[in-house]
Amino acid sequence: MLPQIDLHTHTTHSDGRNTVSELIRQAEANELSAVAITDHFQRVTPTGLMDYVRDVKESARQFSVPALVGIEIHPSEDLAFPSIDKARGVDLILADALGKNVKLLHGMAERESVFEHVSRVHERMCAIPEVDIIAHPLNLGRLEVVSSLRDIDPWLVEHLIDHARKGAKHLEVMSGMTWWFPRSPPNRLTEEYTDFVKKALEKGVKFSIGSDTHCVHGVGNTAWSHRVLERAGATHDDIINVSEILHKERP
Repeated sequence: MLPQIDLHTHTTHSDGRNTVSELIRQAEANELSAVAITDHFQRVTPTGLMDYVRDVKESARQFSVPALVGIEIHPSEDLAFPSIDKARGVDLILADALGKNVKLLHGMAERESVFEHVSRVHERMCAIPEVDIIAHPLNLGRLEVVSSLRDIDPWLVEHLIDHARKGAKHLEVMSGMTWWFPRSPPNRLTEEYTDFVKKALEKGVKFSIGSDTHCVHGVGNTAWSHRVLERAGATHDDIINVSEILHKERP
C-alpha cells in the first residue's frame, strides 16, 4: 500500500479558495496520513513567511493529521530561484520549472529550444540543496509545441531523471496531470506517465504524491497518482518519508 498523503495544496495565502484550517480539516476527514500546505512563495512573499508558517502550525494543532509547512517556488525571468531558510519553520520545498519564464516558452516556435530551456531550469533547481520535490515534472502540455508526453525528446526525460537522482530530489506524481495535457487522451497520458515513472524508479529516484488542489474538495484526490505509481511498480519505500521530514533536526 502506498501512503495516503497529499503534499501539494494551495490556500488563500496564495491562489487557493480555502483557508489552511479548512484544508487540514478535510485531510483529516479523508483519513490522510499527512498533508502539506504548499502555497506559492511569490504570493506569500518573504515578509509574510513568518505569518504563513504560524498559520499552518497553529491550524495543525486543531487536528490529528500531521500537517507540513511547505512552499512552492518558481524561477524568475533570469531563471533564478528564491532562497528559503528552512530554519524559519518550513518543512518542505517544492520547485516548479515554470514561472515568469513561461511567457518566453510560449513564444518559442521550436521544440528543441523549449527543451534546452527547460533542461537548464531543471538542472538549476535540482542543484538547490533545500529543494525536496520537483513539482509536476514534464508539465509542458499547454505549450504549443507539446501535445503529449511522447512529444518530449527522450534526452530531456533522461536529463530530468539523472539530475533528480543526483540532487536527491523526489519527483512528484501529481494527480492533475491531465490538466497540463489537455490535448492528450487520459488513458494514453496515464500509460506514458507510467513509463516515465518506471524509468525514474529504475534509476533509484523516489517520489512524492500530491493533488495540487486549490480548493478544499481536492484534498487527497490522488487516485491517479496511486494508479501510475502502482503500475510502475513503486512501493511504500519509493515514496517520500514524511515522518523523517517532520522529525528532522532544524539547521
